Amino acid sequence: MDFSELQELIRLFESTGLSEMEIEEGGRRIRLSKKMSTEVILAGGAVPVSPAAAPPSAMPIQKSAGIAGAKHSETPQLEEGLITIDSPMVGTFYNAPGPGEAPFVQPGDTVESGQVVCIVEAMKIMNEVTAKVPAIVEAVLVNNGDPVEYGQPLFAVRPLA
Repeated sequence: MDFSELQELIRLFESTGLSEMEIEEGGRRIRLSKKMSTEVILAGGAVPVSPAAAPPSAMPIQKSAGIAGAKHSETPQLEEGLITIDSPMVGTFYNAPGPGEAPFVQPGDTVESGQVVCIVEAMKIMNEVTAKVPAIVEAVLVNNGDPVEYGQPLFAVRPLA
């Protein structure tokens, strides 16, 4: 299974009602799982109960000095007008093209649409993450070398248009 097939598998999995899936192919095993809402049975019938928190990319974030070291489990609060650049996959976050090299971007930098802002390594493959819109980088939300999850906010940026 190549990387594009894996990405498509993840997209399909997320669009289904499945909570868990495991595939074995060519001696490699891939297991995907996600939290599902549950039902509470009351006298009047079943009532769906879903998590109270919105997805991380939809949450507003407040700018603060503590954001750079925030863990993913702590949902960052974005200042009004900011958006996030999210991880497209599970992997390891790298802010520079190589050890000892300058970071791709830092807070205060202006990025263009399509500009590489970081790398997420997954299964020994270095995947470039790019800005989707011209913006100013307000905060880096993860530390170099940290593991990241699919959809986890990596940067808080202020769109220029």
